[in-house]
Amino acid sequence: MVYRHHGKWMYDFWKTGVRHRKGGFKSKQDAAVAEVMARKNLKGMNTDFIGLCESRLKELDTRSTPKWFKENKLLITKILPLWGKKKDITREDVESFLNVTARTSHTNANAQLKMLKALFRHGLERDKWNADPTAKIKKFPVARSRKYIPPLEDIKAVLEKAKPMDKLYLLVLAHSMGRVSAINQLRWDDVRENHISLHTRKARNSDIKEIIIPMNEILRETIKQIPVTGEYLFINPRTAKPYVYRKKFLKTLCRNAKVKPFTFHCIRHFTASLLDSKGVPLTDIQKLLGHERATTTDIYLQSLRGSTNKAVKKLEEIK
Repeated sequence: MVYRHHGKWMYDFWKTGVRHRKGGFKSKQDAAVAEVMARKNLKGMNTDFIGLCESRLKELDTRSTPKWFKENKLLITKILPLWGKKKDITREDVESFLNVTARTSHTNANAQLKMLKALFRHGLERDKWNADPTAKIKKFPVARSRKYIPPLEDIKAVLEKAKPMDKLYLLVLAHSMGRVSAINQLRWDDVRENHISLHTRKARNSDIKEIIIPMNEILRETIKQIPVTGEYLFINPRTAKPYVYRKKFLKTLCRNAKVKPFTFHCIRHFTASLLDSKGVPLTDIQKLLGHERATTTDIYLQSLRGSTNKAVKKLEEIK
């Protein structure tokens, strides 16, 4: 079907349960010719594989983060031209594809392998595919880089250069030990008298889970200073919505403070290291970081009455 949309022409048709559409054509004739060519190119295509890719993207669109969806979509746009007309996709096909990326980055190749494994696992679980060509493929070796832990004086220097609301943001981040994505989505409904609830993913494609963080005195006083302007604690004044991306903000603060640049995640490294140096048990640190798998919120509530209350008090050196 060819039709006009927002002043331009586009084609839109379904083939074996898969939708194909493209817009931006100047004339109806251009769109019609493009549709004919698209249908022609589909001859001999492995519609099962195309359907598998579409099904996986639909799942990611509803269950995953926008960033993880975007990365998977980019991968699929790369493999469709390579494998779209193949009747069977073999281990050799996958390895040849990964080897191209591995020539420049083993880390990126491993990320692609992870996404491909999830793609074919998705197909097997839903009877959309009958074999997993990635099953026996191992990760590429990657030299582990030492995690940078900024010194306390650098963190304090950055806090001194931060604007009032930005300083409150960084203090909440540090004293909750939360991931920046969880702090960006922190609602006033998540704040209680003695704790806050962070909603986070352990991995990019995992389910969201709740982590209960006891409040030390600095975190409690910091939150009291945040004005209530809506549903969320921190709102981007430019968009009137929660923050999504703030890496440039911290990079600029480090430059202004004349310290070695560090990321939000480095602050988590610092707080974990600080607690460890103060003798806090490893199990408590894992709970606060959200690395320990918990089955119910009650487990976290019970921890509030235990030693994690004492653990967060150790962070009061950051102010």
